[in-house]
Amino acid sequence: METLSLILFVFVLGLRHGLDADHLAFIDGQTRYNWRMGSPIARWVGTLFAFGHGGVVASIAVILGMVMHSFTFPDYFNEFASWVSIISLFLIGTLNIYNLLRTKANNDEFQLSGIKGKFISKFAKGTTNPLLIIMVGALFALAAETVSQTAIWSLAAGSSGKYMPLVLGLVFMLGIMITDTIDSLIVYRMINQSNQLGQSASRVMGWMIVVLAYGVSFYQAFTFFNPWAEMDFETLGIVIFLILILSFTLVSVRSWLKTIEINKN
Repeated sequence: METLSLILFVFVLGLRHGLDADHLAFIDGQTRYNWRMGSPIARWVGTLFAFGHGGVVASIAVILGMVMHSFTFPDYFNEFASWVSIISLFLIGTLNIYNLLRTKANNDEFQLSGIKGKFISKFAKGTTNPLLIIMVGALFALAAETVSQTAIWSLAAGSSGKYMPLVLGLVFMLGIMITDTIDSLIVYRMINQSNQLGQSASRVMGWMIVVLAYGVSFYQAFTFFNPWAEMDFETLGIVIFLILILSFTLVSVRSWLKTIEINKN
């Protein structure tokens, strides 16, 4: 039963990790670029990105599971990982608010923004090469917060069986691929609407990312100082995932209704 709970826990972690605003920002931009270029991989950008990202995470989990049997993290490690996540999410929320307000004032096209994407080359930001998208996903997995999260559940897996780190790595990868694939499919659907409808939907998604980024950041900061308020992580992860799916659904329905209204006129 403990093993099944651990597998479910890591799967939910994967679903939540796929909601990382850096993931969504890169997938959003690449899906739009590949759609403009007429590339057949446009709707599968999220799958390719998550494959590279999850593959590296699974590899890290296996390596850590083999070499860290008797290792224990210092007390400050969890604090470091928590604050890296809190600060990153706060910066992502602030960056997207700035871009939402700036693009509305200038009547420009809005695209989601992340932090990690700022450090990749312009060539990688606009490519129809699926291998390059997989490689960027792999590079994103080397970030501090990803490695620290992987290290924590890899240690837990080490005491559950020889092959458990690999199993959990693949389960984590599956969770990421589900979320990121859904994201690219929805973005692809949005940009297939008229330009006005697509931009309206993108801006709605932008504000939802701001709410999620700030919400999770403030929640983590509050529970850091007030552990009594902490929710069960599996429940929290599922709630966040369902919120994003609901957001995507509302955006799609809103665009569909506007399309019907335009066609009637």
